[in-house]
Amino acid sequence: MNFEQLTYIVEVANAGSLSKAAKKLFITQSAISQSITSLEKELGIKIFTRSRNGAVPTIIGKTVIKKALETLAKMEEIKMEATADYTSMHGKLRLGTIPSPLMYLPKTLAAFRKIYPNIKLNISEASSQSIINGILANELDIGLIGLSKNGEEFHHDDIAINVVLRGEMMVAASKQSPLAYADSITLKDIQKSLLVVYEDERMWEFLDEIANKHEHANILFSTNNLDAIRNAVVENLAITIAPDYTIKSDPFVMMGKVAALNIAHFPHDYPGMAIVWAKSRNTALIEHFITKLTSDIEKLKNPLDELTI
Repeated sequence: MNFEQLTYIVEVANAGSLSKAAKKLFITQSAISQSITSLEKELGIKIFTRSRNGAVPTIIGKTVIKKALETLAKMEEIKMEATADYTSMHGKLRLGTIPSPLMYLPKTLAAFRKIYPNIKLNISEASSQSIINGILANELDIGLIGLSKNGEEFHHDDIAINVVLRGEMMVAASKQSPLAYADSITLKDIQKSLLVVYEDERMWEFLDEIANKHEHANILFSTNNLDAIRNAVVENLAITIAPDYTIKSDPFVMMGKVAALNIAHFPHDYPGMAIVWAKSRNTALIEHFITKLTSDIEKLKNPLDELTI
């Protein structure tokens, strides 16, 4: 087992196929296939189930990939610790994020601040596309975005992407709403209800998909103000839709004032959340932050559920 093999299995898990991973790593598909096969023989397990449609981690493979991610993160930390004088570094790190990742950031920011006491951290909230535009315009260094269904983010030549979360869409409804006491909510229920929507291109993609199955949703308002959305839901003025990792961690859901509901009979996988940055500005500072944030997210989520791509 070596560093190269660990890197390969992580990239294949993220890309969903050997060919895509090989292209990203600038090696042949045959080379990556042989390396992974060698690791599987060494461990005596199958890490991936391979088919024409791609490569999917096996149950035991997910555990191995999780450990590989942790090992690679630690190795990167060791390299950085050995080569950098962090306390002498000055400057600013500009981070753009959609609301969902905000729950993952405090721990990362606090740890990063201790290591880089003279680096100013600037965080702004924006839509996914605005964040990508900000990185391309050198207005942001790192972004946390929601992925589009067609994966258009992967088509930018200067945008590097690390997918860190996969999930599914859920509905949040006030405990005052009759919907809160159902086992799940149907598309017809959604269509009959007033909706408040976070203003992001990825959310509108999902609502358009619902409209293809039923009538268009009845939108009360859309906004990028999370407090306005939360208040509308808590007061039973409307329901909202968001990825499960956003809704389940919401303070009103955790306090029991808002119910988190699955959507029944609909293929509602959410494309996921990713860290993005400019390949042309991939500094050691940016790499260290991305490594730390990725590691923190891995510790907070259930990787065995999230690694299937």
